[in-house]
Amino acid sequence: MIFRILQNLHQKTYRLETIVTEQKNPVYAIMKSYARQVEVYYLGKAKEEHRFHILVVEFDFSDHDTSMGKLIKRISYLFDELELKVDNEGNITAVDNLLFLRLRWGEIQTKLSKTHKGEAIDNYFNQISSILEDEMKLIDFLGEYNMFGLLFNGLLGSFDTKRKRQSPDGFTEIMTPVKDGEKMILKISAENMEYTKTDHFRGLFVCRGDRYEEGFIEVRKRNLHLKHSLLWIG
Repeated sequence: MIFRILQNLHQKTYRLETIVTEQKNPVYAIMKSYARQVEVYYLGKAKEEHRFHILVVEFDFSDHDTSMGKLIKRISYLFDELELKVDNEGNITAVDNLLFLRLRWGEIQTKLSKTHKGEAIDNYFNQISSILEDEMKLIDFLGEYNMFGLLFNGLLGSFDTKRKRQSPDGFTEIMTPVKDGEKMILKISAENMEYTKTDHFRGLFVCRGDRYEEGFIEVRKRNLHLKHSLLWIG
């Protein structure tokens, strides 16, 4: 099933959005949204892995008119074109254009450093450089739900039994398939959250036949409320 779903991602366009609500105090909260329109192209198999070309063709950030919003948007363009390998479970295993990303980041960082100064900016730049220096770090980063984890997550492989995977946040994610007419709804829950920073975690993925149509993950961490969504739009 996962093989057919991966193949059927070809020439699909998805809207990926993350909404972040930060509770500054009991009566004041700030909400920001980060949306991308993503085109997916399936390039076939290489040995036992599936090859994908990912293009981000549109960005829509709610804080695009602030200095930090402009900075984040310009950095986001670094990841607007990716060449990925994915295993039969749907997990990212390799980034084939890693050298291209490193060279591109060097150019972007040089330009941004001329107009953005300070310790916080330097730390932000250093984090990105560190991720790009280590392919496994980059794979983990791209697999986060605010990046491309709603597309490639290793949880779409079976519609017959429960599946589990270890979250990078320390708890266990559980996928439970539920048949609903023509749809297969994969309900996502969590266990072993007691000693993590996550207070609440839930989600679902919706497939109709071999077509992946919708995904949603909701996370609460102390004063942060995160909603990650995916919607097939064409």
